[in-house]
Amino acid sequence: MLHQRAGCPTTRDIAKRLGGRPRHTTIHNAFAKAKLPSLDVVTAVALQLAERARDLGTETDREESLDNIDRRIDRLWKQARHEEDAQANQAEPPPMSDATRGLMHALSPECSECGETRQFIDIVLMEDPEPTPWPPGFRKTGEQPEAPDPWRPIRLCRRCQRNHQDGELTEQQLRTARSALDRRPGAARHYAAYLDQILLGAEPAIDSRVAALAANIVRTDPGLAAAPYVLNHGQIKVDRAHGSLSWGQYECTDGH
Repeated sequence: MLHQRAGCPTTRDIAKRLGGRPRHTTIHNAFAKAKLPSLDVVTAVALQLAERARDLGTETDREESLDNIDRRIDRLWKQARHEEDAQANQAEPPPMSDATRGLMHALSPECSECGETRQFIDIVLMEDPEPTPWPPGFRKTGEQPEAPDPWRPIRLCRRCQRNHQDGELTEQQLRTARSALDRRPGAARHYAAYLDQILLGAEPAIDSRVAALAANIVRTDPGLAAAPYVLNHGQIKVDRAHGSLSWGQYECTDGH
């Protein structure tokens, strides 16, 4: 707002009016980069622009306006600094396990959105529109951190990642593309391998909701509806035909 009221001067012009300190590159970064500039830079630039503004009124009004702008800049900068610090101190999400990463590579060897195969492709996390807290009783390892949710990651090429960051690719479009992966031919077999891995301890915790959804996808392939089998030395019984998992003490017929 101040920049417009001052006639939109260039960063070189602002730096010149300030005697070369801060340099014009520092002022340019203050305008262009997302990183919060120092309070000294912000205050110097804001007051210099305010002095050049054409609608601050009489000399008395100008002095009062400059004081108000100085106080407002200080308040806004401290608020921005507080938000920046709060964001930096947020806990990192649980690392993606090899089992989840392997599932995503198997389901989508190319970009899940555009099908690109030649560009660099990475796994990114989608927003969780309705995060649901699950009580410890619903988890096999109640005190362990949250298990990664395989329905949140999606593989995107650099172009689609940029489009997502710019808002041209919406979260709803990503969720639609992610859902389509579960309907691909062979998806059930990839989920069967993933399900066995997480039940054998590939994840730090087992989310029963995630395991049940994976089992339901496995059921869509008649060829995978084999006889029930046990894992983890008889502690887990997997019934693919009915999409059920049960924990207990079952007879173990092999070394798994």
